[in-house]
Amino acid sequence: MKIEYRIFQYRESPARQEGRNFAFLARIDDKYYLRALGLLADKSVNLAYYRSVAPQQAAWHWVFAEWLHWLQDLVAWGNHRSARDATVDIVLDRIANEDRQITVTPPRIENWPDEATPSRESVLLDLEFRLIGFPSRPPDKPFAEWIDETLQVSEVIYQKGFARDVEIEFPRVDGKPFITTFPYALTEHPRAAFKNIAFHGSRRAMQQKVNDALLSFQRAVESEFLVPERCIVFTQTIPKNFRPYAEELEGLAQLVDVTLTSAPKTLQRLLERPRPE
Repeated sequence: MKIEYRIFQYRESPARQEGRNFAFLARIDDKYYLRALGLLADKSVNLAYYRSVAPQQAAWHWVFAEWLHWLQDLVAWGNHRSARDATVDIVLDRIANEDRQITVTPPRIENWPDEATPSRESVLLDLEFRLIGFPSRPPDKPFAEWIDETLQVSEVIYQKGFARDVEIEFPRVDGKPFITTFPYALTEHPRAAFKNIAFHGSRRAMQQKVNDALLSFQRAVESEFLVPERCIVFTQTIPKNFRPYAEELEGLAQLVDVTLTSAPKTLQRLLERPRPE
């Protein structure tokens, strides 16, 4: 069996020509296969693994997901082309010739003895182990990265009207306008807004965070900017002694624990557009 593959690497400093492997694209019998760090069985991407690949780029780990989604599309496209079509190689050669942090190596070829009759999956598993490795679990990461990963995997960031650090002014009949900031929001109808609350620290600080979120959501609902079902709070695992604060929030907002693998699907469900009657 003949296998041809290219390795995708992240280079902190392109001038040093030292890269960290994070994916490879293989071709066996004119069919393409993709294996990558953090690429899950359901085709979603766990960005936590990229803390070890690009520790200085924590705020930009979403770029790896962009690359992997593009590579998935390239593989699907290549597998629908003629075996003699060289477009995939042309595209990858162009990337290899660019001086950038993410690059791809020239093609490499390995020949597996026919008498061994290895399956394609066993060949790919062997390559994955040698080229990328199998981390037992993703490294711990900050709350902000859990949130970014949830927004990325759920594809909320691609929805129309998605914005970060949105400052909104709500008019009030009995006084000055109320101004608040949401870390993330969907500003197109049906709108949604988000607050981030990590349940740790002093009780006083915790109560301040909860009060800020509740007041912001209350004013947004009163002004008909939001409905309660689309007031969302991103959280981490909530310790038992902080459950009363969570229950306060649950009276108005929807809580999403971004450390759970189900968080992206939960968020997608909360943001489903209402069905027309």
